[in-house]
Amino acid sequence: MPQLQPDTHLKVVAHRNDGSLIKGYTDGVPAFYSESLQKQQPAPPPDKLELSLADSGKKVSVALTDLKAMFFVKSFEGSRQYNEVKFFKAHPLVEGLWVRLKFSDNESTEGVIYNSMHYLVNPGFFMKPPDPLSNNQIVYVLRSSLQDFRVLGVRGTY
Repeated sequence: MPQLQPDTHLKVVAHRNDGSLIKGYTDGVPAFYSESLQKQQPAPPPDKLELSLADSGKKVSVALTDLKAMFFVKSFEGSRQYNEVKFFKAHPLVEGLWVRLKFSDNESTEGVIYNSMHYLVNPGFFMKPPDPLSNNQIVYVLRSSLQDFRVLGVRGTY
């Protein structure tokens, strides 16, 4: 397996619309990822994401239109014993829009997104999951994969 620098290569689990998963590394930090984390106006995502497969190092190109979401993760294995919290018990304490999503495959989850128009006009948006102990650091959700999107609350600075 090729040696990858953790600061320039992110671990991604791409969930396809057909339910299959692709686990791999980015070939550098995508601009739309780094700019979103810095609260800048995010660059539009590429039409395709280039990944080096986690198991073989082989390079693949994944069309965003084929994806439900991209999970930027701490590890590819996660923890089978850990039961991830997908919903907030109370209003989240972080700045942003508290949203509940229902995907076309009927999976539901909550998270926090930036309070801007980008989630309405861009093909996708970044969402911070509710569980700080989760393997998921941040999720890029493709709007086309959603069946329902609800804003549950808003928190400005505190």
